Amino acid sequence: MPLLKKLPYALSHFLGYRGPDHTLKSIPVWRIYIWCFIAAWLGIAVVEIIFAYGPSFQSHDTPMIVASFGATAVLVYGVIESPLAQPRNVIGGQVIGALVGVIISQLFLGIQTNWASASQYTAVQWVGGATAMAISLLVMQITKCVHPPGGATALIPVVTPSFLEIKWFYIGVVVLSAVIQVFFACLINNIDRRYPVYWWAPSELPIKVNPTELTAVLSLPRSAHGTEDVVADNLTVAEEGRLNASTDNDNDNDNNNGNKVAQKYHNSSSSSSSVTAYEKNISVDQAISALQKHAQHSDTKYILFTSNAVIHSPGISLTDSERQSLETVMHRLSPQ
Repeated sequence: MPLLKKLPYALSHFLGYRGPDHTLKSIPVWRIYIWCFIAAWLGIAVVEIIFAYGPSFQSHDTPMIVASFGATAVLVYGVIESPLAQPRNVIGGQVIGALVGVIISQLFLGIQTNWASASQYTAVQWVGGATAMAISLLVMQITKCVHPPGGATALIPVVTPSFLEIKWFYIGVVVLSAVIQVFFACLINNIDRRYPVYWWAPSELPIKVNPTELTAVLSLPRSAHGTEDVVADNLTVAEEGRLNASTDNDNDNDNNNGNKVAQKYHNSSSSSSSVTAYEKNISVDQAISALQKHAQHSDTKYILFTSNAVIHSPGISLTDSERQSLETVMHRLSPQ
């Protein structure tokens, strides 16, 4: 979110921006439940009040709420980190559903006024409903704005007479409802949590160590070439493919042998799991520098522990117990 950095922090905070020195806090689950309840209640209540008492909406006989926004509320207040709950998906998916739904309802049901029988109207209605939902899904997938409640939004103007009557006004109702939901999501979710994760597209993904590999490394028995070498080599195995993308191409020839990944694990008679080390000319300093450079550019927080030091990004504040746990692991890496 580079553009949000330029805004006053009091505003950008409620738009989902967090500075590089920000530390995520762990909050009790009961507080999350309370904020979810408050946000959902306010978001739905405000929409209902506007459509129930607004003069313009009353003159169009607008129903109190589009039912699909109940499902939207579950996403934007309950599972706020889901891609389906991000503003692009919420607003884009709902608007696509409204546009497709109104167009299909007018083509299938709005042009014809005199039906031969009730069964004929019913047949056209269910065909129109299925068509509207399928087209809206296709458009959402193409535009990368998939939002499941948007499918219901496309169905409603075709199969619900009260919404069929307001015709194109339905699109404005949906747009306003979606904006209100996102507004309250930004307002309430950012008190103790963070929303949205992104506005248009996710930023560069952080480097992650495979938990299975890390667990295997820490549980390895001592090998002939020492604990420090084994762990250092395996941490590089987990990260090497990602770190190479951050290094300069000029060093390719010098480090060609050191950058080749050897087989990570092999079976032996002495242990069920062991690790083959890299070539001895691997540059650990180069790997650490690449990691720090990548983290700095992508605002990624990291903790790296070696045989004699614990290195972490400036924005991380460790408690005494956390630091003691890391130092315990560090001592395991130290040669005996």
